[in-house]
Amino acid sequence: MTLEVTNFITVANEDEVPEGSMVGVAVSGKPILLSKIGGKIYAMDAVCSHMNGYLPKGELRDHTVICPVHKAQFDIATGKVTKNVPWLIKVLAHKEATELHSYEVEIVAGQIRLKISSS
Repeated sequence: MTLEVTNFITVANEDEVPEGSMVGVAVSGKPILLSKIGGKIYAMDAVCSHMNGYLPKGELRDHTVICPVHKAQFDIATGKVTKNVPWLIKVLAHKEATELHSYEVEIVAGQIRLKISSS
């Protein structure tokens, strides 16, 4: 039987993520994307599920992250795919973008903390 442990881990200072920006951090070697929209911090996986594009190098439009490689789009709050890669790229790569993991965020004394589960 595996016991899942959930902890909040401090990953950055709140002032390191300016409004409208995307910042990459790593938690135990896992790349995570932080962004701030409307004063709220969001966190999700930082690597595109299609062809491993590094999302902090992409574009942030409203609540959507656009991958810099093949332009897959993800909802910043949920990690859900809002627009997949073009049909021809899907066919040639034999792969499409899939949902990314999003993380619960809390701010404590100016520190960004993410809820991370480990088993």
